[in-house]
This record gives sequence, C-alpha cells and structure tokens, in this order.
Amino acid sequence: MFWNLFEAGIDRVSGDDRRWQAQVEVVRRQRPRVLMTTEGWGWHLDERAFFEEARSAFDMDGELFVAKTGCHQAVFWQRDVRAVEFEHVPHALADWHGHGAAVLRLPGWSTPLRFVVAHLDPFSPATRRVEADRLRRYADLRGYPTVLAMDANTVPPGDREPDLSLVPRHRREDHLMPGGRTVDRMPLHRLTGEEDDPLFVDAGAHLGDRRPTFGFHPPAEAPRRIDVFLLTVDLLDLLDSYRVVTDPRLEPDGDRLAASDHRPITIGLRRR
Repeated sequence: MFWNLFEAGIDRVSGDDRRWQAQVEVVRRQRPRVLMTTEGWGWHLDERAFFEEARSAFDMDGELFVAKTGCHQAVFWQRDVRAVEFEHVPHALADWHGHGAAVLRLPGWSTPLRFVVAHLDPFSPATRRVEADRLRRYADLRGYPTVLAMDANTVPPGDREPDLSLVPRHRREDHLMPGGRTVDRMPLHRLTGEEDDPLFVDAGAHLGDRRPTFGFHPPAEAPRRIDVFLLTVDLLDLLDSYRVVTDPRLEPDGDRLAASDHRPITIGLRRR
C-alpha cells in the first residue's frame, strides 16, 4: 500500500491528532504487508517520536527516509518480513523530497523485493523530469525485482486530461508541459518507456484502473491520478490486483477532517 499522509504531521505538531487517528484506523483496516508513505511531516522531531508512534500504531517495523524539505518518506513492513538493506539518498543529491529504498524478504518468496518510495517536485516539470531520470536505474533487471510507489505530481501517459481550470492560475504552470497547454506527462513516460519496450509498468493502467487518487478536496484542485505503483517487468506476471482504497474516513464530514487529500492505493502480488 502507498499513501500520501497530507498534513497530519503538521497538525500533530500543533496539537491536533484527529487526522492522524483517522489514518491509523485506515491502515489498520487495510493491514498491508508493506506500507510506503510520504509527507511524514515532523517525523524527525524529538528523536523521531512521530515515526516511532507510527510503527507502534501500525504494528509494523519500518525505516524513515528523512527529506531535506521535511516531507519525509517511510517504508513499513509486517514483523514477519525481514529487512535486507536500505538506501538513503544524500540530501546533496536530492532535488526536492528525494526517495528511499528498502530491500525486504517476504515469507514465501524465493527472492527479496526492493521497495522504492518517492515524491516528485510539486512545482517544476523540469525538476520532476530530472528526478524521474534518477529513478530509472531501479528498472535494471540485473538487480532486485522492484516496486516503485510515488506521488508523481504528474499524470501518467494515457490518463484523461485533467481540467486545470479548477486550479488557481498561479499553480497551473506547475502541471503543464513547458510552453504547452496540456498536462506534463514526461516524467512518468521516461519511467515507463514505450509500450513495446517498457521499463517500469504502471500497475493501475495495466489493469485498466485509471481512477483519480487526488483532487477531491480541499477545493481548487483537478481530480487526477498522481499516486502510482510502477513495477519492474519481471513482476508483471505476478501482479494480481490494483485498487484505489475507499473509506468514509477519506472524506470530510462536518467538523471531521478527511484522513488525507490523497487516496491510498494498493497492489497484490502472487508469490514466486
């Protein structure tokens, strides 16, 4: 499962745990074997107190990837899974939030799997392209089979064109092709390659589910699919399911805050 946790950490620093408690309930209900998250705001503070609370609340082990922007990412795994190695990107080499990787050995699998969590620049198509180019090395089939989950802040090739008239004027250029009038899709195109010569495979698109994962609330956003699972081609035959999670906690209701402005997404893989 992958989930952008929005501003729950910022809320918690201010003393408001409501959004966080809703997130804990969603994760507990889904019970993912591996959980990748982004926007772990404040998780580095007080000897990583929020991160340690997350490990306890989810009843999972985990690794925190501290971002120079404060938008931290993490990989969590159930306690019968064994961690093999981690990769932390030096801040000097991260263009924005950066990324992290955990190699895990899951029970019943004949080989470890690598889980990469990333969050691309929300403001600059140029930076997103550079970030995507640096992630492409994980498609090397000489390494571990890889699951790459990210908030791409860009729309995949083949998805419907979002209505950017809903977005404030000063933010529209964040999403457009430089010099163009259509949404920027190049970062994900450079990660997925051509249909007849793929690099990573977009799990949602492969299984025909292109539902939006973002843009429902707060207002002034265009619904679109920017949260994605990308798989190396050696995992494609093992892809069993892809799902955009629905849960009433994901919607605001009166005074109740929505758990996040992003929908969690999940995939299922058959063991090999």
